[in-house]
Amino acid sequence: MLWRPYAFVVAMIVALVLSLVFLNSRYKTVKQNYQTLKQKYHEQIEALELQQQKIEALRQLDIKHTEELNNAKAEIDKLNDAVRAGVKRLHVNAVCPIPKTATTQSRHNEATPQLSKAAREDYFRLRAMIAENEKQTEYLQQYIKTQCY
Repeated sequence: MLWRPYAFVVAMIVALVLSLVFLNSRYKTVKQNYQTLKQKYHEQIEALELQQQKIEALRQLDIKHTEELNNAKAEIDKLNDAVRAGVKRLHVNAVCPIPKTATTQSRHNEATPQLSKAAREDYFRLRAMIAENEKQTEYLQQYIKTQCY
């Protein structure tokens, strides 16, 4: 009869030890899951910061090239306005054929060669398109150098 109270105490101690072992095992599993999630969280934060740096670099690149393109267009518009106002002239490197028979009227036709109004407008439109294409190409080349690695 003496062993019954001790058996109960021993059973309680064994139950307590088993529950502590179970709780310790469960704690280690939860701790490991927490560490894994914490590591993934920090990786996501780093990826987000890298993405934000790339976005900022692209924004700066876009601002720079947009400004250069606007400056080129403004310069072309300024030149176009100066030609229209007569302040500057559009020089055409042209060769006029010399007639084989010299007539007295040939002296009256010796005006400097000039482009027609439509041709001048086409010239400035083409210049603007060339400048725009050059700036876009520079932008794309710099984008590839900075973002595609």
